[in-house]
Amino acid sequence: MKKRLAAISSILVFSLLLSSCGQPANNKKRPFDDDNTTPSTAIPTPMIPMGKPTHDLTRVDVKATYDDFYVDDFSKPWGADKKLRIASSDVDNYFVYLALDSKYNQVNENLNFISTVTKPTIQVYRCEDYPGCLVYEVNYEQIFPIYTREPASYYTSFFSYHNVEFVDFYTGTVIPSVFLSTSIDSFGVTGNFVYKGEKYRLDYYEFRHSEIEKSETRNEGGAILLSQTVKINSTSYFIVPEFYDGLLMCVYVANDTDRSVQELVEENTPDFCPPEPFGDDEDTDDYVFFTITAPK
Repeated sequence: MKKRLAAISSILVFSLLLSSCGQPANNKKRPFDDDNTTPSTAIPTPMIPMGKPTHDLTRVDVKATYDDFYVDDFSKPWGADKKLRIASSDVDNYFVYLALDSKYNQVNENLNFISTVTKPTIQVYRCEDYPGCLVYEVNYEQIFPIYTREPASYYTSFFSYHNVEFVDFYTGTVIPSVFLSTSIDSFGVTGNFVYKGEKYRLDYYEFRHSEIEKSETRNEGGAILLSQTVKINSTSYFIVPEFYDGLLMCVYVANDTDRSVQELVEENTPDFCPPEPFGDDEDTDDYVFFTITAPK
């Protein structure tokens, strides 16, 4: 699995589905029902209110589709087999802030690499635009306390971080997405998962905007000591059939801040990431998971 890096320009004060959706939930078996599956904790459909997405889902920076993704049969849910670490509060992870000269050489010294992903808040509702479906609106924040020593002037700056990912509890399939970069702040991805001959379309939309919570500078021997807290507010939307209850949010928490500047700059592109297995070579201990719709 290719880790979903994201990047955003630093804001400095001095520089700068659904083919299966028509079926009522009580008339259709969930696609991944299994005797070994933890019972669903999903809210009964009649209790779910009508609602409307906060964002306009027709207005995104990048829209992508993926070919039908065929899911192999399985005997035990992937999430139950892996004994995932499930978070109940905010999670700390890592980021890298870069101030660059005109040749893209790093000219700053980072004094902090620790950021925070807040526990997501989840709203679930039905929507007139998607009959027979549920919309899961997931809001979370990523907080970046930038603390760095840098020259008084430089060419450009940005910071690189691991965007959260979403994965299916039952199959370990990573939900397709687009790399957020300094050039895009939103995307929409649509397509079909195929399991035992039936298609289940899943829509995923992501929106972000950033703000500065505080910014302080101090002159230190000709260099600038910058202390700045940037907060990214993110909203994810998943439009799924009413019976689907397998969505996990995962946060990469391993320390990989030793990645080269060249690698970070090259990955600052809005690449499309198709659905793919989480990967047997991936260590799930490098991740912490939040339940969105998945069994607890």
